[in-house]
Amino acid sequence: MREVDVTTGVIERYLDCLAAHDWDGLATTIADEGLTREGPFCDVVEGKQHYVAYLRKVLTNLAGHRLDVHRVSHVNTRLSYVELTEAFEIDGVTKRWPECILFERGDDGLISRVSVFFKQPGAQ
Repeated sequence: MREVDVTTGVIERYLDCLAAHDWDGLATTIADEGLTREGPFCDVVEGKQHYVAYLRKVLTNLAGHRLDVHRVSHVNTRLSYVELTEAFEIDGVTKRWPECILFERGDDGLISRVSVFFKQPGAQ
């Protein structure tokens, strides 16, 4: 496992680990104290251990889970946006969920806040 450089690459490492379901690696990108994850349904998960356990439970049970990262935008050393599509199978059919995720990092450079937003098509 490669070391995490807390000044650069934390978001990219998080995404790599998420796609690979590497929960221990993902945990190294998250602040030990004060993590908050806000989901697209206004659901909140607080704490590093709870968040990693949540991801492990949800994503490990999704058949055919894939993560396709389209763009990573670093606003500054503390704030990044990621546009991606998550895909998984429901009743044998692949479903795709385009998302935008806001990441905030603390003084230590590790992720302290994750906010997930679904991207939805406009009215036709």
